Amino acid sequence: MTEVNRIEWTEELKTSHAGLDSQHKELLTLVNELGEAIQQGQGAAAMKRMFACALAYADWHFRYEEELAAKYQCPIAERNFKEHEAFRQLIATFEQQYKAARAAELAGQGNPETLEALAVTFHKRLVDWTFHHIAVVDKQIGEYVSAVTADEVKMATAC
Repeated sequence: MTEVNRIEWTEELKTSHAGLDSQHKELLTLVNELGEAIQQGQGAAAMKRMFACALAYADWHFRYEEELAAKYQCPIAERNFKEHEAFRQLIATFEQQYKAARAAELAGQGNPETLEALAVTFHKRLVDWTFHHIAVVDKQIGEYVSAVTADEVKMATAC
């Protein structure tokens, strides 16, 4: 059985924005489900499902986050966008590798262990990207938006 790291929801990942935090927990669930499948020897099958789920999540969540950053003119918005593009590229790269390894396996030139090893590597990269992105970039967005909206509320109630 292969050991993989889980991403646990901690204070370090909280962004000060309930909407972002709720959506981030969903990504953690997806990444952790892949890890659990790997531990059960089902990483290759779960990885194939993860590609579609991760891209659907990216379309939904990244749009929300980017619109939020734009609305409040968050100074880190461009970096956030670039990291989102890097995530999409990460998914595309591993999907290509998966397809190549699967084709080799079907042609009798590969083996299931190759796909399981790829799933482990993919999971590790997802864990690294997810933790860094939320703890560093998204935390700044959440804190910035929360501060701006708190100031707006103070100004509105001062009148």
